[in-house]
Formats: sequence, structure tokens, C-alpha cells
Amino acid sequence: MVTVTTMSLSSTTLVFFLIVSTVSGTSATRNLSLAAENSGEWCVANNKATDAQLQATIDWCCSDAGGFRDCGPIQPGGACYEPNTLRDHASYVMNEYYQNLGHTGEQCDFGGTGTRVHRNPSHGSCVYVSY
Repeated sequence: MVTVTTMSLSSTTLVFFLIVSTVSGTSATRNLSLAAENSGEWCVANNKATDAQLQATIDWCCSDAGGFRDCGPIQPGGACYEPNTLRDHASYVMNEYYQNLGHTGEQCDFGGTGTRVHRNPSHGSCVYVSY
């Protein structure tokens, strides 16, 4: 009878182990997918930036001086026009500038209005690149 109890306990332990292993494995896979999705670095407008600063950033980035001239995605009908906010439009052009010109802290500063993030800010058809 003791042997049966020991086997029953072993069977219960084995079933418990299999359940925990399956759940843990599923969670690890899910977390790995999120980590892979967020395994880049992007530059976006920080929460301290004023509307005037954001507009100045858009104007500069979209000018010849800024070196990033393709602001079509933030124009009406563009993939990144919606949501139509200064913060979203500035974040898009800041990231394009940052991604295309070297990934340094200086290239995401924008007078103290930019910040680097590790969560992909892409949404809908608006894709923020990360090289």
C-alpha cells in the first residue's frame, strides 16, 4: 500500500511538473515574441516638448537643413498622418532622422525634446523603422 501511495504521489508530481512546464514554456514563448517585436531602438518626442518645439522640429527635419526631406508620410493621405497631432508627426520625423543619421544620443536630442525608446511606436500602416 505504501508503494501505491508513493506511485500515486509520483504520478501526481509528474502531472504537476508537466502542467507547470507547459505553462512556463508557453509564457516564455510569448515573452520572447514581445521581446523580438521590441528589439530595436526608436527616437520619439518626449512628453515635455511644447507644441512650438514640436512644430520647429518638424519644420527643421523636413527642410534641406534637416537632411530628411521625405515628409510625405505625415502629410494628409500619408501612412503616418493619423493621428494628426504635432507629437505624432514630430515623433515620426525625429525617428527617421535618428535612424538615417547614426543612432547617437545627439541625433535624438532635438533641443531636449527627443527620447530613445525600446518599444516600437508603429501603429496601423505607419511603420517606424529601426536599423
